[in-house]
Amino acid sequence: MAQNDTLIKAVYAAFELDPQVNPHRDRIAVQYHAGGIVLTGEVAEISAKRRAYYTALEVPGVSSVDDRLRVKPAQAMGDDEILAHLTKMLYEDLAFKHYGLSAINHKGERQILRQLDGQAGSFLVHVEDGTVTLSGQVKSLCDRRLAEVMAWWVPGSGNVVNQLKVTPPEEDNDDQLKEAILLALDLDPFVDYQQLAIQCRAGSVLLEGVVPVAEQVRLAEHDCWYVEGVKKVENRLRLP
Repeated sequence: MAQNDTLIKAVYAAFELDPQVNPHRDRIAVQYHAGGIVLTGEVAEISAKRRAYYTALEVPGVSSVDDRLRVKPAQAMGDDEILAHLTKMLYEDLAFKHYGLSAINHKGERQILRQLDGQAGSFLVHVEDGTVTLSGQVKSLCDRRLAEVMAWWVPGSGNVVNQLKVTPPEEDNDDQLKEAILLALDLDPFVDYQQLAIQCRAGSVLLEGVVPVAEQVRLAEHDCWYVEGVKKVENRLRLP
């Protein structure tokens, strides 16, 4: 028991040193369970959730991290409202026009929104207590990541559990991550990314370039953090 307490204290100490995680602002509970660390609670930003996971994972002695942290929603929304918002985005996006799409509502009823032969892939979306679960099959890592970004963009989303399987499997690399980030930036109507340069290395992202207004400096960084696999973002964006 003493060893477990020591490990938990080490994780909290690591949070204190990470600039993206503010344990005095973010309500993060650290528990030891079955040989690993479990993170629960609510954080203010997606960057805090991502960094809390990777920071805990890097603590010596931590074998695994179960990230159950929620991000404070930008807007109060019911589960079916979140579900309707996200399925509309997935249905209308041209990248997913060949994908089947189904949803499970709060009554547990499955609704088929688009039925195809399934060769390209399919989405099954479920929302419970503000947590979006994505399951099904997609044809690329980029599509898996993009669907998760869309789920995070729904104002009422508190957490996203991405269970999408890539078939056939793809090997992840820096180019795959960069491609997904560029697609996310391209889809964001509030970010002008034309003069941005992006570098990715082992999950670390460097953002450089010029954006027209100050708010886009923050929004572009957030778009990066929403992409699965991003461990760190160095933001060097500037105004004209």
